[in-house]
Amino acid sequence: MSRYAQVALPLPLAATYSYGIPAPLHDRVAPGARVLIPIRGRRTIGIVVAVDDTAPAVAVREILDAPDAEPAIPHGLLETARWIAGYYGAPIGLTLKALLPAAMWDTEDRTAAGRTERVVSLPAERLTLLERDAAFGRKHRQRALYQTLEELGGSAAARHLRDQLGFSDAVIRALIQSGLAREEAAEWIRDPFADTPATPPPSVLTAAQQQAVNAIDALAPGQGALLQGVTGSGKTAVYLEAVRHALMRGRGAIVLVPEIGLTPQTVSRLRGAFGDDVAVLHSALSDGERADAWRLLRRGERRVAVGARSAIFAPVANLGIIVVDEEHESSYKNGESPRYHARDVAAVRARLEGATLVLGSATPSLESLARVPSQLNLLRLPERIGGRPLPPVELIDLRHAPLVAGLAPLAWSEALDAAVVAALARGEQALLLLNRRGYAAFLQCPDCGEVWECPHCSISLTVHQAPACLRCHYCDHQEPMPYTCRACASPVQVMRGIGTQQLERLLAERFPTARLARMDLDTTSTKWSHQRILGAVERGEVDLLLGTQMIAKGLDFPNVTLVGVVDADTGLHLPDFRSAERTFQLLAQVAGRAGRGPRGGRVLVQTRNPTHYALTHSAQHDTDGFLREERRHREAPAYPPSVALVNLVVTGESEREVSNRAAAVADWCERLIAKQRLPLTALGPAPCPLARIKGRWRWHLLIKGPPDDVGRLVRYAAPRLQQPRGIRIILDRDPVSVL
Repeated sequence: MSRYAQVALPLPLAATYSYGIPAPLHDRVAPGARVLIPIRGRRTIGIVVAVDDTAPAVAVREILDAPDAEPAIPHGLLETARWIAGYYGAPIGLTLKALLPAAMWDTEDRTAAGRTERVVSLPAERLTLLERDAAFGRKHRQRALYQTLEELGGSAAARHLRDQLGFSDAVIRALIQSGLAREEAAEWIRDPFADTPATPPPSVLTAAQQQAVNAIDALAPGQGALLQGVTGSGKTAVYLEAVRHALMRGRGAIVLVPEIGLTPQTVSRLRGAFGDDVAVLHSALSDGERADAWRLLRRGERRVAVGARSAIFAPVANLGIIVVDEEHESSYKNGESPRYHARDVAAVRARLEGATLVLGSATPSLESLARVPSQLNLLRLPERIGGRPLPPVELIDLRHAPLVAGLAPLAWSEALDAAVVAALARGEQALLLLNRRGYAAFLQCPDCGEVWECPHCSISLTVHQAPACLRCHYCDHQEPMPYTCRACASPVQVMRGIGTQQLERLLAERFPTARLARMDLDTTSTKWSHQRILGAVERGEVDLLLGTQMIAKGLDFPNVTLVGVVDADTGLHLPDFRSAERTFQLLAQVAGRAGRGPRGGRVLVQTRNPTHYALTHSAQHDTDGFLREERRHREAPAYPPSVALVNLVVTGESEREVSNRAAAVADWCERLIAKQRLPLTALGPAPCPLARIKGRWRWHLLIKGPPDDVGRLVRYAAPRLQQPRGIRIILDRDPVSVL
């Protein structure tokens, strides 16, 4: 009987392609399987989305190969991909492409097997001391190799013996030829976290933690919980215990963290609890490392996947629980098609696979709270471990507070200065947050007012040092520092604003004996840089850690007694409906880094808006009060979670063509809304707040209304929006930002 497969290609195509299945491949071609197919004179990897016996109306070509013994994408994950494609209006091929490591789309290396390496092993019966004297005589290097293999448990990779321990190939070969060791091929698993120190879990849970674990265990398959716990309340211990219970039931787990920088710390805790059952998946790993971790999970050899956003697609066998730590973080939203939100995908995958969903945060998002109690059970951890109080927060009004002289352009209050001096004198550590990287915000001519802007983006160039240049943080355009104004030839240029690089220099001058470390995108761009910096802080080798928002999340250092927010206003007045929520979350999270040890702590927040509700509620640690007030602000005018939102962004190199196309898209959407009688509101079109990025002009149209009706519009519009040559139309459902 002839059989046919519908195959999706990793391309922005709405349709799938039909291929015949050769008889020898009938047993290996099933939904979710990778297949090698011919298309337009070349060969490529595709994913089978359906198999049937109905012959297509036209002649079709046959599948060339099916390289895996079982489908690469299991059933539950394939159904999740279908939901993503429909919900976000994304091509199914691009959606499936996001599910697999890049190495698995390589037509030259199509097999799902990993790389192999030489392993040198000793026989089970070991030589006695007298036998070694007779066997080795003066062969000291062979004897040393034999003893080293014993200390390593009887076997080791030949590359490790050679590259790390200094044994030559000749010595290894001689020991094997003597019959005292043997060589065999074994799979080489590239695990960059294999040597990560394991942090043992707490031996006893608090009463509140145990209640939370019991409530999670009581959830029916597919149900979820929102764990709202103040910073330092031990949410991670609850996650670990809930995962342990899932493993005891023979099921697997996925643990998501918002930042790659938090992965080593999370891996350490998970490895401390579950040993080598943990696999790591995130974008900073090499293609081979990701592929190896994926294979171990797919084969069921490891049952716990941990990583950032993309780890939600880990092929965990018999998935039992999904944990989304810091669920409020915008980094869970993917910036390219498919524009999924990992938190929402986690909820769907948990429902489809009968797993438990646990969302955790000290500052939960309004969207998640809106799902309580209909979809999520609210669990609370209201106190810190050991009953330690939350640190007092003091707002310093920079409009009136005395400032330390000689630090211009840094607004450095005497109160924050005195607190840093006192902390250093006591041998304690301090964290200083400034959510602006670079040396200065922009460069301006004092005579004519000229500001250096990016030629490709509607934004000023940021001043950087080491190397000295002007850099765009959107397209990475760089220019050398100018000596004169390009508009009026004035020889003097003035730097405005302050970034983390300049803060580091000024603090080094102010506190010359203090040991400083800076943590921002510029200092953490290389592999393991996060771990290197945080390890130094943990070992007490850093007195002042300064940085951007990446120092605000998940860090647990008992000797940090002071947190200073250098400028709390950097994101407060952005033209985005989430600006207040993001500011509150950032302040609440960074404040939670202080006072985790027996010495307690305090938080000083410098601002020029001390009466703003985001700041006043954060100073009182009043998360519930802030969320109530922010919800009121989202009701008139209506924004999520009061309504669902779609942002249609039109981009292109010609501003006129983009504006014309945006107007045409708006007219088309208005007619569709009227024809379908959808209760939706369209705002725009208008230029985006960031009107140009990477040389492309940007206009957008916001459509908002009830979720079901927004979904109807997305499903209808996504495959029908025409993409003229040179114009790109982006459909972003549930955007986390409208900038």
